[in-house]
Amino acid sequence: MTLKQAIEKHNGLKFIVEQFNIYSSIGRKALLSTSYLKDKALLSSKHLIIEGCQNYISEPINIKTLSKVRKILSYLNDISGTLNILKQNQILDDVSLFEIKQFAIACSKIKSLIFDISNYLPKSNKEDLTIPDLSNVIKILDPEGLLLSQFYIYNAYSKELTEKRKLWEIAKKENNEEKAFSLYLETQELEDKIRERLSNELNEYVDSLKTAIKVVGDIDIYFALAEYFQKNNYIKPVFSTTNKISYKQLTYPPLLHRLEKENKHYQPIDITLTNKPCLVTGANMAGKTILLKSLWLCQYLIQFGFFIPAQKAQVILVEDILTSIGDHQNEHEGLSSYASEIILLNEIIQKVKQGKEYLVLIDELARTTNPTEGVALVDSFLNIMSNKSSYSITTTHYSGIKTECYRLRVKGFIPNKTQTKLSLKDIPNQIDYSLIEDKEQKVPNEALNLASLLGIDEEFIEKARELIK
Repeated sequence: MTLKQAIEKHNGLKFIVEQFNIYSSIGRKALLSTSYLKDKALLSSKHLIIEGCQNYISEPINIKTLSKVRKILSYLNDISGTLNILKQNQILDDVSLFEIKQFAIACSKIKSLIFDISNYLPKSNKEDLTIPDLSNVIKILDPEGLLLSQFYIYNAYSKELTEKRKLWEIAKKENNEEKAFSLYLETQELEDKIRERLSNELNEYVDSLKTAIKVVGDIDIYFALAEYFQKNNYIKPVFSTTNKISYKQLTYPPLLHRLEKENKHYQPIDITLTNKPCLVTGANMAGKTILLKSLWLCQYLIQFGFFIPAQKAQVILVEDILTSIGDHQNEHEGLSSYASEIILLNEIIQKVKQGKEYLVLIDELARTTNPTEGVALVDSFLNIMSNKSSYSITTTHYSGIKTECYRLRVKGFIPNKTQTKLSLKDIPNQIDYSLIEDKEQKVPNEALNLASLLGIDEEFIEKARELIK
């Protein structure tokens, strides 16, 4: 799976990626091609480079340097297609030769600007952001050493060509059209031979140029990541040495961003998970779905080599993230919400039964069926998960779940704050989103409190309360 594919699955990931300041088309392409990783060593290496870049931009003088680098990156073109043509031993035209020249000169400038970046990286990563020496490429395409952003077949390439061009100019001034045309054809033939020679000479440097493309893309990406994570206080995750996943002060950036714009308070969450299935209960609007989306988002961030929006974190790498969140109704196939949900759930179960470690996030399992069967389905699913190595969280409104599992409950409505009629937008201020361990099998009955807060008909609410008693 690539980052581009993951973005299509999770809007929160898209929200974050769109805020990275990537300046080059090379960087954008490379970022979206980033792979979902399951190798701790590779991920740790990426973390170290991000930290090195953060150390680099922590020095004010380097901020100015980075600004110059980014200006160059903004007009840098991806020459991969040109290099592929060159690799096939084809002769390049002037446009392609110009592209390579411009790219090589730009890389040389970037290399000279951040020549000391390796000093900020650990020994094992010192070469990761080092652009190969392309001075020979520049010499081939810039024989006059002017470093101008242009290319043509220079006179410096051939004395014979120089003489032919002089004679051609004389013939044109003398209005000797026949001689001028003949000399023109001769200069064209010489130019073609030079293009062929240049293409052959450049072929030797294709691998160095391809490496340079990768490195400048990485430079663009890593500085964007370092800057964004530093600005937003994202932290480097620690790989757990036990079977525990834990987050302290975990946030969901899209919601945090919206609430900050509205000058509203955001409440981070603490949570710890093991292989034992976790069941989360709580009132409507109590943040259960956001909790699942936050864990889903963080797992993606972790396995694409990014930092995460939390104060502390111990994490586990998983094969994949399996989710059932949202309305599953599939009108195109004529399936009801329940049918679509149960088919998706079956796919999840079959993958989990293969024995690999997954992160499984299920929101309101079987909520579209009757409570008796719904409870049975939740119980059955938790029972299957208790015998597997995956990490799972299931949210529910159902009471009477009997399977042994780790039970958490959103604290819910804050005492003494449920007195006044409120608008829908004020409800979040009345809820404590903290997760507490809950050994009860009964789900809290806060739906009526919520209805009352929203100013729903009092008779309707009271009759419902009487039926519960």
